[in-house]
Formats: sequence, C-alpha cells, structure tokens
Amino acid sequence: MGCIVINDNVIEDKKLNSTDKVVYGLVKALSNDKGYCFATNDYIGKRLNLSKSTISNTISKLKKLDYIKAKTVDYQRRIIISDK
Repeated sequence: MGCIVINDNVIEDKKLNSTDKVVYGLVKALSNDKGYCFATNDYIGKRLNLSKSTISNTISKLKKLDYIKAKTVDYQRRIIISDK
C-alpha cells in the first residue's frame, strides 16, 4: 500500500479524533481494489498499533456518523466508504 488519503470533510469534522481519521484513511486505502475493505479489527489494530477495542469503538463511531457502512457477506464483514 502506498498512501492513505483522508477526505477534507473527515479531516475537518470536529466530532472525530485523530485515531478516527487515521482508521478511516486506512479503511479507505484498503477499499481501493475491491470497493470495500474486509480487514478485521485485529488486522487494522496491528497495522496502526492500536487495540482491537479501540478499532471496534472507532468503526462504530464512523458508522454512526455515516462515514462508513458495514455488511456481512458469506460470513465476512465488508466495510464500505459512504458517499457523504
């Protein structure tokens, strides 16, 4: 993976902390090939040196604020960047 790009609306959202923004950027980068990210919370946590619970809380927050959507297909979670 080359780089993480974080949209301006995410950067400027005062409801998000820096961890939320970096997790969003990583999910977005991992979504580039297939249009969705299937990484587990454990994988994302290891990549960013954060706990699984921090990732879980962040993913929930990003879903609540409609930055991402998540659905399960064939027992695999797919995280999709919302067009917000």
